[in-house]
Amino acid sequence: LARSSAHAGRSVAPPSAQRPTAPQVWAMFDGLGAPMNNVTGWVQRHLGHGPHGRSHRGQAADPLLGSRAPAPPKRLSADARMGRYIEAAAQMSENRAPQCAAVLRAAKPVFAMFLNIIILVAMGYAKLYSHLYNIYCELPLNQIQMLVGLLLCFFGGTYVTLIAAVEAFRTMGGQGVYDHLAFVWSQVEVVHAAEAVDNLLDENRDGVADVDQISVDELAQRKLKVCMKAVSDPLKLESAVGSLWAACLAVIATLKVQFAQTAAYAMAIADLIKFPVLRASAPYVTWGLGPDLVQWVDPIIDSTLRVMCILFVWYLQKVRAAFYSGVRGGRIFAEALIAFCEEKGLMDKLPDSIAEKPFNADESYLDEAIAFFVAALGFYFQISQWFFLPFPLDWLLWPVSLAEYFLEVQVAWTH
Repeated sequence: LARSSAHAGRSVAPPSAQRPTAPQVWAMFDGLGAPMNNVTGWVQRHLGHGPHGRSHRGQAADPLLGSRAPAPPKRLSADARMGRYIEAAAQMSENRAPQCAAVLRAAKPVFAMFLNIIILVAMGYAKLYSHLYNIYCELPLNQIQMLVGLLLCFFGGTYVTLIAAVEAFRTMGGQGVYDHLAFVWSQVEVVHAAEAVDNLLDENRDGVADVDQISVDELAQRKLKVCMKAVSDPLKLESAVGSLWAACLAVIATLKVQFAQTAAYAMAIADLIKFPVLRASAPYVTWGLGPDLVQWVDPIIDSTLRVMCILFVWYLQKVRAAFYSGVRGGRIFAEALIAFCEEKGLMDKLPDSIAEKPFNADESYLDEAIAFFVAALGFYFQISQWFFLPFPLDWLLWPVSLAEYFLEVQVAWTH
């Protein structure tokens, strides 16, 4: 990377602590399964070679190579590279699990197609969210607050665990966590740029990229070395990653305490209703199991009852979260809406029966009326949908829902 930067006549800029922009987010996924034309152009620009054999500094091309710059080395196709990785996985598992290696080799086309689909889906969502992030960065503060308020109103109960995690991050020093995350992302960008340059190196000048001519083990060692060389401050990176990991553990511990309270309520309810449920359902369960398995009647009913009580109490927890987030989100939305209307001069155009002149938000009930109306709409929407997202919101917010399910599993099933 240093050699490439020196050849280009500029130094590598130190990573900034600013938050990443959407094009930077999308750049991480660019070219995973696509042709290397964009990367080739990037390398040509950053290595100082123009499209007509002259550098961008006005220097002539190498006379030994003729009037044109050498063609970029050829790369294996995306399917061929995927096949190499699958074959490497099969070789690694051949000694310990021969059956797994045989399955990987036999179903190599299926696995390759499946992995390519995953890459395409990830690229699509990254591009979509990058556009949304661009829109978010361009919005004024009042409109951002209105958007946050609506999200809390209509999705506060659906993403109760995720919102609780965000609140925990904010109370534990959200700006410090964000600074660490921004630095880690800046280092990821540097590593990605170095890796893109390394992919097109052809040191033996045979017209084929070096990374496509070495074994998978050598490729892994080479990429690890490239990554280690690209990181400028490994101690700061280690500190940032450690801080992020500590913050994640603290958030999960906080969520576990909340879930423990929910589970305690569920166990208490199960103990209260166990006897009547056992009397009502034991004969039917005994008839279904038969006389040889009668000893399993009590454990089956007890376990099923406790699981149902946990699900019921968790649903009540979502109802409570939906009510709270609806009221809070409605309040945020109403205050931001009134501030936006005052900024645009729209409050003066309203009749005096709605907004007295001069308008004073502290003496008016207009913001409360808007807040409670929006909160009621959001709460009804969540209850009517049983905290499920309708189409197409379920597809649009699928990565967010995946993060919610991951947190629920971490809180409920991990120790």
